[in-house]
Amino acid sequence: MVDVSSMSPKEAALTVLSDYLLDNDLLTLPVDVENLATLLGIKYEKRNFDPSKSTVSGFLVKTAKDEPFLAVTNAAEYPQRQRFTLAHEIGHYVHLYQNRSTNEVVGKVEYRNELSSAGTDPEEVWANQFAAELLMPASIVSQYWGEGLSKTDISSIFDVSIAALENRLNSLGLR
Repeated sequence: MVDVSSMSPKEAALTVLSDYLLDNDLLTLPVDVENLATLLGIKYEKRNFDPSKSTVSGFLVKTAKDEPFLAVTNAAEYPQRQRFTLAHEIGHYVHLYQNRSTNEVVGKVEYRNELSSAGTDPEEVWANQFAAELLMPASIVSQYWGEGLSKTDISSIFDVSIAALENRLNSLGLR
């Protein structure tokens, strides 16, 4: 795998899609992020988080030196949100850890709060942009939008929420 840590989120997502899914004839829509995590060597779990900590969407952690990374999403959130969170965690992995010898214990918990939605943390912005590109590649979104498909149809094709698609359309200058 090419080192994507210095790439833009778009370039990194397209490289990951190509290297792991397209090269193995596994690239479909919607993108199978659970399979991608497995191909990257990331274990994936859905967990029910403590309701008092319901702002946690997910996390990426390596709990022991000889263990793989583990991505966890909040099972209480709707499936499209879990898909985006997993894609986001994959983004952190490929950006920060994939091509580095990481034997220390590391972790990153994702909160849905004012700070995370403010878009001020460069790593969070990068992981969000990576996730959007991974789940909704710009060229395909633009093609479907240009063909006049509805937001409902496009969001169904990519298995994302209408809100995620609207954010993507805005970021691509299509709205």
